Amino acid sequence: MLESLFYNFTILTTFLFFGNIVWGIWQQKYPKKEWETEVLLGFILGVFGIILMYSGFYSGQTAYVDFRQLPILVSVYMGGWLSGLISAVLILIYRLFFLNGLHLASILGAVNILITFLFSILLIQRRKLSFPRWGWALACSACSSVILIYVIFQERLWITIGMFTPLYLISGLFTFMMLQYLRKSDDSLRIMREAANRDFLTGLSNLRAFEFMMEQKILSSKRYNTPFSLVMIDIDHFKKVNDTYGHSAGDAVLAQLADVLRDTFRPGDHIARKGGEEFAVIVDHCAADKVLGIAERLRQNVESNPFLLPDGSELKVTISAGSATYPDVPEHDLIDKADQALYRAKSEGRNRVC
Repeated sequence: MLESLFYNFTILTTFLFFGNIVWGIWQQKYPKKEWETEVLLGFILGVFGIILMYSGFYSGQTAYVDFRQLPILVSVYMGGWLSGLISAVLILIYRLFFLNGLHLASILGAVNILITFLFSILLIQRRKLSFPRWGWALACSACSSVILIYVIFQERLWITIGMFTPLYLISGLFTFMMLQYLRKSDDSLRIMREAANRDFLTGLSNLRAFEFMMEQKILSSKRYNTPFSLVMIDIDHFKKVNDTYGHSAGDAVLAQLADVLRDTFRPGDHIARKGGEEFAVIVDHCAADKVLGIAERLRQNVESNPFLLPDGSELKVTISAGSATYPDVPEHDLIDKADQALYRAKSEGRNRVC
């Protein structure tokens, strides 16, 4: 009995640790697939609950004891009610029809699963860890299990109850602490990852992130046969701004130009500062016949935008831009072609797009 509960505990901790690694990879690869993520979480945690039942034990003639409720609590926390429902249904089906057949004990076990799910969605908030809420949900699921083991079956199972209840509560509290630790670790890793890929002055992606996104965009374009365009941007006479007004004024111009870029391009387009006064934009799903119009709109927006300097004065700024489109231009020539177009715009008098 103790050995079975200990197996449940070790399986639980191992799954949480390695599952969090897989979860992090999935979130990086598919950050916008929220509905699919909830379904996948529900399925995985439901299967995990079934695995825990494999390591349980029989108490009396028909009562089966394990920690199957904990994956439901975790599922509701990770993915919300939909994820929790899928997990609960999978565990319920397995308990009803596959674990020693359909009988009174399996029906009451299924009721216990539903009770745990209901308390979970009432008390646990998605992606928000609260010790009081988690504690209440844990206590309610433990009480439900104890009632079903002792009162419903009318068996004096004090040894089972005395061992199951404290071990279940301890495992539930440990699960909470581990989720809390994993969340803090993920937050710290996310902050460091963002800092490593973010330009501190403008808040845009830096050169490292731009190069990675270019690789990903080329792969995506090949896979789905969709075009994208690259726009290279340079601030006209930026050195003169620094020499005349100071580097603080130059920094102000860079930061405000980043705002104009964000306002001009779509949320799905990738904007980066390559360095100095050079910027680059990966324009998603954009063919060659459209990119010049988009670049021209940007040029007009910059030209009409007053740039506020630290001393309170305003400055007019212009840009030059060059573009190239994939797959019209081969992937290994794309950046060079956009740079050549930018150079042509500057050599032809600046404040223009090519």
